[in-house]
Amino acid sequence: MCNPRRVRVEATRDVVEAWELALERRASASDSVVSELEVRHPFGGTLGQATRLVFEHTLATADDWHVEQGGHVLTLPDGQVRYDPGTGELVVTARLEDSVTAEGRASETLRGAVREQATGSAEGRYYADGFAGRTREVAEREAQVAAEADAVQRARELAGRLRMQADRESATAAAAAQARLQEAADADARTRLAEERERVRADLDTRNRERITALGRDGLRAVNGVLATAYQRALLDFARQHGATGVRQQESEDGIDIEFELDLGMEN
Repeated sequence: MCNPRRVRVEATRDVVEAWELALERRASASDSVVSELEVRHPFGGTLGQATRLVFEHTLATADDWHVEQGGHVLTLPDGQVRYDPGTGELVVTARLEDSVTAEGRASETLRGAVREQATGSAEGRYYADGFAGRTREVAEREAQVAAEADAVQRARELAGRLRMQADRESATAAAAAQARLQEAADADARTRLAEERERVRADLDTRNRERITALGRDGLRAVNGVLATAYQRALLDFARQHGATGVRQQESEDGIDIEFELDLGMEN
């Protein structure tokens, strides 16, 4: 028997701590959509000069009409009628407005992993002559088992540290991705809003084309009502100025009947 000899054995374990984050950001965008159509009628140009002056004077005091930027305006549901004394044009405007909202989203899955190797070691003793069965093979085998156990223990300890490191890395990656995801969600919201805006505008335009026809009828009816009042006042003023007698007037759905007697001073 001689002094025992030593054999050293190492064992390793790969430790991997993977992480995965599913991120999503949402954004909303809103806007208003306006559809405005306009039709012009040369109303004043169809009147004689004297009639037009009386009409415009009557319009200035007509119920429901108001003066706005030099013109006479009648407000109607979803539109207006405007008479411009300068041009004599009757402008019918149909205006519809609606609000639109769209939601955008952006998502991304982030993945990563931290890796490190845990190393365990152990020693075994043997005798060159194999005393007491302590051969090199036996010593290596026992040291291998011990090194493996040491590597497993070190891997457990290392896994806890790597888990904290993975948490830090995933948090850093998430923070860096937030701004990028928000920008993508905002862009998606703007794109969806533009599509929704076009859809709503097309719908408003369709409704407006139908609406402006009705507004035109309502506008002309209102203007003709003012014109009828103007004619009525003109005839009554004429009758008074010329000493007419037996003045009678009667209003109906079809119009206004005015009767009076006028002595023209004619002798046979």
